[in-house]
Amino acid sequence: MNLILTLMLAATASAVADSPPSGPRTIQQDFDDASSDASAGKCESAIPKFEALERSNRVKAGSLPAAAIAVRKGICAISLWRADADESALQAGLKILDKAGASFDIDISNGWTALGDEAFRRYDYAGATNSYKNALARSMGEYRLNVLTKLAKATAFDQDAEALSYADEGVKIISATAKPNKDSLATFHTLHARTLLNQGNAEGAYKELNTALSLSGGLTNKATLSEVALRGDLAIAAMLVGKKDDARRYLAYTGAGRIGKSPFARAVSMNPPLCGVETGIRPEDVAVVEFGIADDGSVSSARTVYSRGGPDVAAAFGKAVSEWYWKPEDIAAIPPFYRVLTRVELRCSNVLSDGPGVTGPLRERFLSWAVAYLPSTATPDMSNANLRKTLHHYIDDSSRPSNDAARIAVLGWLAYMEPVSRQKRMAMADEALALASKTRVPQEVVNWLRIVRQAFSTVGKRTSSALRALVMLSDDPAISNDALAADTLRLQAARGWRTTKLKEAPLLLEKVAQDDRLPPHHPLRQLAWLDLAGKAAERGNSALAQDYYGRTGLADKQCGLLGVPPTLKRSNVSSVDYPTDAARMGFEGWVLTEYDIMTDGKTTNVRPTIAYPPLIFVDAAAGIAKGLQYDVSFRPGSSMACSANRRATSFVIPKDN
Repeated sequence: MNLILTLMLAATASAVADSPPSGPRTIQQDFDDASSDASAGKCESAIPKFEALERSNRVKAGSLPAAAIAVRKGICAISLWRADADESALQAGLKILDKAGASFDIDISNGWTALGDEAFRRYDYAGATNSYKNALARSMGEYRLNVLTKLAKATAFDQDAEALSYADEGVKIISATAKPNKDSLATFHTLHARTLLNQGNAEGAYKELNTALSLSGGLTNKATLSEVALRGDLAIAAMLVGKKDDARRYLAYTGAGRIGKSPFARAVSMNPPLCGVETGIRPEDVAVVEFGIADDGSVSSARTVYSRGGPDVAAAFGKAVSEWYWKPEDIAAIPPFYRVLTRVELRCSNVLSDGPGVTGPLRERFLSWAVAYLPSTATPDMSNANLRKTLHHYIDDSSRPSNDAARIAVLGWLAYMEPVSRQKRMAMADEALALASKTRVPQEVVNWLRIVRQAFSTVGKRTSSALRALVMLSDDPAISNDALAADTLRLQAARGWRTTKLKEAPLLLEKVAQDDRLPPHHPLRQLAWLDLAGKAAERGNSALAQDYYGRTGLADKQCGLLGVPPTLKRSNVSSVDYPTDAARMGFEGWVLTEYDIMTDGKTTNVRPTIAYPPLIFVDAAAGIAKGLQYDVSFRPGSSMACSANRRATSFVIPKDN
């Protein structure tokens, strides 16, 4: 960032001038030192120096020097993605500099650009556009190119000619130079084409993107990130104009769909945005979202590159992806190039909310206890990634006074939600249990930790012995006296996994359903009655099924308050379900589908919601989902068992041994 500026210190000019070289440092020297760090990209060291100047009684509040300090500090804070970046102080400083004349144009342009970047990261495209326009007004010649790039991205979903003008101006500026840079020209042609795509002009976009491809050197086996993005855009445009073979070829040259074991699919949290008024997304809306993943498994950046729904819809798709996260060890298996930039095809979900699952009530009970002990910096509106960082900072801070109950609360929370290895999560649970053994905490807290610990010890072991281990734990005196804990374990064991079921499953369901220690319509009892009703219906005993269902208190189409669907019996998947063209070109990937389940166990209303790579597997995944078979359910007066269920389907080419 170019920050060349001569600071005018009217109030202290004579003092600065009279100071001998060997005397105390002047404000100008301190400012130049901080600015030098900022200009070199060393904002971590620049910010404390700017803050020291702000605290100095030699700098008058509201003065030109104070404004220059606030602007440069604010630019640095935003560049570091600092949560405490003071945008209002930066804006106030810019107003003062604006009155000082053209000598401050560079600072003003950089300040407005930083504010635009911050708004863009928040998906406030209108706010970003306004700030970038202010920056552009103080930029001249080739210095306009950086801001024009950002304006083209911020307005990419607008439906007017102005949105196209920024890329056009960029092309004109570069073309007017003595030796036009082909890569820069390719960038602006790509941005122009992307706006055309979002405006519905696929033919124009395809032509423009081919121009960009020619400028970038064509299709080669080597590519930069910008070239991969260009080829991805070409794949979208080719598909939209009906050139499917070309679309697959362009996508092949991005490297997408060629990462072993499709680790992107194994996210800890990966939800599509919701359909409806709140997001503005309709079920028929489709988007392609580009994102990067940090080493800790959180999404470092996410932005929509294609969507026909306008800026608000594009923002909703991007926000949804920004909340995804993975286990760090899973992400470590992905080559760094693809961690920086990958793309998914996205549609919205009709699920009103993800049901909490069988362990949901037990987890909520623990969290209601733990929340009183969490650090005050852990707020309810935090993203999952920021919450995890805050909790880790708490347990890693050795200077903090010891508080065993608080440490148990944080460890118990992290053990459940942290996307780290099973061994690390088990270690967290073990430490929390060790502390609980010498700390006065409710037995319910200990029970939660024991169940979490048991769950980690059986991860991946979908056997009858693993199910019986759950039953044994439910019979432990300390847990059996806790209805919620015991029934959670019994229900998990009774439901089993596909064909892995316990013979005693009906008896376990009866125990949960009849447990009067829980309210009559408690979610666990409700789910047990639902499963019993389904088993009775499968035997042809509709009267008994009706009786069981009547005890749930549910409406006809509800899955239950836990949102748990019937158990999958078989998938009916075979090798012929793999798309021939995808197999021929070596594509692998996965699709998350959403569908309703009928009472006979068949699926209906199938629709893909997330697909990697884009454009390749959605039709095949929809066909597979239509062939799924679930356990029979019972719903009086309805053929629908429950709606909007999700399932991931992976497409992997078998490797020769």
